[in-house]
Amino acid sequence: MNNKSLLTFIKKAVIFMIPLFLLIAWYFNSDPFKVLKKYQIYENNPIELNTGYIAWQTLLNHKDSLKYDSYIIGNSCTMAYPTTLWKPFIEKASPIRLNANAESLYAIHKKIKRLDQLNAPIKNVLLLVDYWTLQKVAKNNSHTRILHPDVSGMGKGEFQKEFATAFFNPKFLIPYIDFKLFNTYRKYMEGVIMDKYDQRNQLTNDVINPREAEIEELKGRYWEKHRKELPPRADKVKPYVQVIFNKQEQMLKEICSIFRKHNTNYQIIINPEWSQKKLDSKDLSELKDIFEPNRIHDFSGKNAYTENQEYYYEKAHYRPILGKIILQEIYKN
Repeated sequence: MNNKSLLTFIKKAVIFMIPLFLLIAWYFNSDPFKVLKKYQIYENNPIELNTGYIAWQTLLNHKDSLKYDSYIIGNSCTMAYPTTLWKPFIEKASPIRLNANAESLYAIHKKIKRLDQLNAPIKNVLLLVDYWTLQKVAKNNSHTRILHPDVSGMGKGEFQKEFATAFFNPKFLIPYIDFKLFNTYRKYMEGVIMDKYDQRNQLTNDVINPREAEIEELKGRYWEKHRKELPPRADKVKPYVQVIFNKQEQMLKEICSIFRKHNTNYQIIINPEWSQKKLDSKDLSELKDIFEPNRIHDFSGKNAYTENQEYYYEKAHYRPILGKIILQEIYKN
């Protein structure tokens, strides 16, 4: 290759690389996943963020000043239990919600162990579980599920690599660019862009589902409008298959041991699912064998809690109106 050909090749290579360099600069400047810098506020962000990371970073941001000692832990159904609802049932506590979307038993186990390692007081715990939570006992390093490095012990470089990789994935990048250019939500963006933003409390990590405002406006017409999101149930719904085996048992026993060490006032709620599928009876017995039986509260299956459609936003999430009823039930004694 002569000098002229080499120069032509270099020019073409540079021109080819310019868009890549611009995307890299855009990624570091915009920080779409809010993980490159430390933030105090995560509200009104259109991107689907890692809610578990946000929750733990909120804890780190304020643990010294607010001295958290009580924790609401579980999947996105924890939105039904804002700390403002929980506080009247626990004595002189400073609570925070440590949730994550599609939370796993693996992550719950890691978080509770990390609280113990940090010598954090664990005075009260409201722990939400269901079949889907209990079945997941392996780490998930996708950018919306990966644990905060403070919890996982993962190196910061490896942690950041997962988000950079996700950014350059066309499944994220195309809807992200589309939204940035036109500021318009389109149905295909689901899972990348949110059509409505949650209102988040920056100290307790409570969120208000935007559908509450829609319910306030439409009243009973809300459930007519969203009837496809609350599909009819069969008269007889088969229960879930057994999910608690050796790995789950080991993790649950370690969690229980930490609760005993801290003399924790814990309550474990098995979520009331719209599907009305009930947790397997062997799993329920296992939970009661590991933990104190009177602290296990099974709201799964067909019951007064799962019959009323007005307790649900859609099939996956129930409302604080039901959360309050459940809190009154489990703390009545």
